[in-house]
Amino acid sequence: MKKIILRFLLAAFVLPSHADELPHDIFKKINDRMSFMSDVAIYKANHHLPIEDLEREDLVLKKSASTSEKFGLEVKSSQMFLSSLISSAKAIQYRVRADLLSRSNSQNAFIARDLKAVVRPELLRLGDEINENIYEYLSSGRTFSDRQYESFQKIVTNPHLKESDKLLIFNALKQVKLKI
Repeated sequence: MKKIILRFLLAAFVLPSHADELPHDIFKKINDRMSFMSDVAIYKANHHLPIEDLEREDLVLKKSASTSEKFGLEVKSSQMFLSSLISSAKAIQYRVRADLLSRSNSQNAFIARDLKAVVRPELLRLGDEINENIYEYLSSGRTFSDRQYESFQKIVTNPHLKESDKLLIFNALKQVKLKI
């Protein structure tokens, strides 16, 4: 509880100018998160794993509840945001897998960073940073709004992410609330 109060005081009194930069930082971290999805798709292809792993998704969503609370975010809204990231991540992975079908590789395997040793730890780190930055931004009294979407589009640039995916993520981000 002391940590949440300290974060609130820090955000309210020390970081007002930082709050102006936070949306761009959050958008960049979302883009960074999406940049790992090609590695995930290639890893899964190389290891004959399906893109959709509902058991893993359920585990991630359950863990996100405690993470949301840790960062002072309302659980349901932050889980909806995470669900939008997961859906968009799967879309990227399907598109990357489709692209792989039309390429040839002499070793019949494409190179990707290791899912368990590299990618997942980075995704967890980015998830924590995104949650913390969202908390800082919202606790400064600001909200995400439609007028920020143009910046979001310019920053979130994964080539396999379609406009509909970006809208899904951005609309879910606008719904994230602080824990009351």
